[in-house]
Amino acid sequence: MVRLLLAVVAATICSSFAHAQPRVSEEVFLSLLRDRHPGIVALSEHVGTARAERVRAGLLPNPVGGFEREAPRNGAEQTTWRIAWRPPLDGRRGAAVRAAKAGLDAATYELKANRLSLRSELRQVFAEWALSAERTAVIQSHLGLIERLAEQGRARARSGEESGLAARRLTLAALEVQAEAARTEAIATRARALALTWHRELSAESRAERPPLPALSDTIQTPLRSDLLARRSEVEQARWLLRLGRRFLQFPELGFGWQEIQEQSTIEGPIVSLSWPVPLFERQQPERIEATARLSAAEARLELASTRAGAELVAARAAYLRLREAALQALETAGDSDRVVESATATFRVGESRLTDLLETLRSVLSARMATLDLYAAALEAHRTLELAAGRPLTADGGSR
Repeated sequence: MVRLLLAVVAATICSSFAHAQPRVSEEVFLSLLRDRHPGIVALSEHVGTARAERVRAGLLPNPVGGFEREAPRNGAEQTTWRIAWRPPLDGRRGAAVRAAKAGLDAATYELKANRLSLRSELRQVFAEWALSAERTAVIQSHLGLIERLAEQGRARARSGEESGLAARRLTLAALEVQAEAARTEAIATRARALALTWHRELSAESRAERPPLPALSDTIQTPLRSDLLARRSEVEQARWLLRLGRRFLQFPELGFGWQEIQEQSTIEGPIVSLSWPVPLFERQQPERIEATARLSAAEARLELASTRAGAELVAARAAYLRLREAALQALETAGDSDRVVESATATFRVGESRLTDLLETLRSVLSARMATLDLYAAALEAHRTLELAAGRPLTADGGSR
C-alpha cells in the first residue's frame, strides 16, 4: 500500500512537472495557425475586396424614376410620371464580370501563396526559438565547467599546490563565457517571446523541440505554384479589362411614363423616350491606354515568375541537400565533444597538459558546438526556401489548417 501511494505521488509530481514545461514540436506550433488566426485574417482583406468587386460588376443598373408637376396661375396643369433604364446589353457588364472573376481568382491564389510565406515565417520563428535555447544550454554547460575549474584552481592556489596565475586565467576565461552567455540568453528570451505572441494557447513555460531535417525523395512532385496561378489570373483580368476599355458604344436609355394635362378638359397618355450618348469626343481612350499597359506588365510578371520558378526549385533543392548532409554529419561529430572535454580536463588535472592547451581545447569545443547549431539553422532555412520554391509544405504536418 505504501509503495502504491509513493508511486501515485511520484507520478503526480512527474505529471505536474511535464505539464509545467510542455515540449512543443514544430508540427504542434504550426497546427495552431488556423483560418481564424489573426495572421490569416490579416492576409484575407484583398480577397474580400476582390469578392466585393465581383459582386459589384454583376449588379444591374438601377432605373431612374421621375415626377414633374406644373401648375401655373391661370394656366393648364401638367403632371408627368416617368421611369428610365439603360439595359446592360452593350457587352460592358459581361467583360466587367469576367475581369472581376479573374481578379478574385488572382486574390485567392495570392492568399494561398501568402499563407505559405506566413508558414515559412512561423517556421523561422520556431527554429530561432528552439536553437537559441540550445545555444544557451551549450554555453551554460561550458560556463559551468570553466567555473568549476576556476574554483578548483583557486583552491589549489590557496593550498600552494600551484600558482595563482592559472586560477586567474580560468577566471578570465569564465568571464568571457559569461558575457557570451548573457548575450545568447537575451536572444533566446526575445525569440521565445516572439514565438509566444503568435500563439496564445502556449504557456510561458513551453519549450521548443529542435525541428527535424526531413529527407527528400529523388524528385519533388509539386503542383503549379499559387503565385504563378495568381500571375496567370492577373493576365486574364488585364485582357478582359482591355476588352472593356474598347467598348465605347453604350446601349440607349429607354424611358416610359404617363402625362396628364388639365385645363378645360383632361388630356392624358403614355410617354416613350429614347436617349443615346453619341461617342464623338470621349471614347475611353484613357481606359484603353491604362489597360494596355496593365496587360503588358502582367504578362511580363508572369514570364519572369515562370522563368525563375524552375531555377529556384533546382537551386533550393541542391542547397538543402548539401546543408542537410553537412548539418547531420556535424551533429554526429559534435557528439564526441564531451569525451574530448573530459580527456582534456583529466590530462590537465594530472599535470600532463598545460593550461593553455586546456583553454584552447575548451574554446574549440564551444566554437564547434555553436558552429554545428548555426549550420543546422542554415539547413532549416534552406528547407523553408525549398518549400517556397516548391509551392507547398514539405514537412510531415502537411501545412497549416
